This record gives sequence, C-alpha cells and structure tokens, in this order.
Amino acid sequence: MENNKIIKLFIIALFILFSNSCKAQQAQPNIATEIIGTWVAEDDPNVKWVFNTNNQCLDYYNNVLEDTYSYTISHQCDSETDVNTWFLKMIDLEDLSHRCYELYGANFENNNTLSIRDMISGKIFVYNKN
Repeated sequence: MENNKIIKLFIIALFILFSNSCKAQQAQPNIATEIIGTWVAEDDPNVKWVFNTNNQCLDYYNNVLEDTYSYTISHQCDSETDVNTWFLKMIDLEDLSHRCYELYGANFENNNTLSIRDMISGKIFVYNKN
C-alpha cells in the first residue's frame, strides 16, 4: 500500500516536471541588434559575414567581398511562420535570389555566437563574433 503511494507521487512529480519543460521557447527579443557586427564561420575562418545597421550583410571570403545582401529578421520567411522563432531572409542584391534561415541565436547571453539553420538544406551554421 505504501509503495503505491510513493509510485503515484513519483508519477505526479514527473508529470509536473514534464509539463513545465514543454512550455514554448520564446524568441530572443534583442536579436535584431545583437546580429549587428562581424561574424566568422566556425568551420571555415575564411568565411565572414558583416551585418550592418542598414540591413545589409556583406559576405567575404578570404577578406574579398563576394556578395552583398539585404536582410530582414521576422517571424516569417516565405511559407514558414512561427511567433516563437526568428527567421533571417537574405536577398542577394545582384540577382535578387533569396535564402531563408532559422535564427537559433545571435550573441545570446553574450556568448559571441551566431547560429542559424538553412531552411532548404537543414544545415546548421555557427559563426563567432569577431
């Protein structure tokens, strides 16, 4: 009888713990300002993105400017919409092609890291603030 009580209390405690951990994650509120700066790819130090305050991103490879993008950060990119997620849309100013990324974080809690996921390939990219 006493074991049944302990088991029931244990199940209730697990349920409460599980319920609290399932709350929706909030999108980083200051991501639009935290993304501003120079970011170097973790897997290739020759790749550098520079996000400016005028919503332009300069893409460098080996310190040579390769592309210039216009970028927006919002809760929607093409058909993807989520109020708890930030999306980065990059539009190539030369040919107007665009790419969507899911933003996982930009200098979140001063960690000097930008992490994004390409919405087409699913590949995750990590950049370090320079």
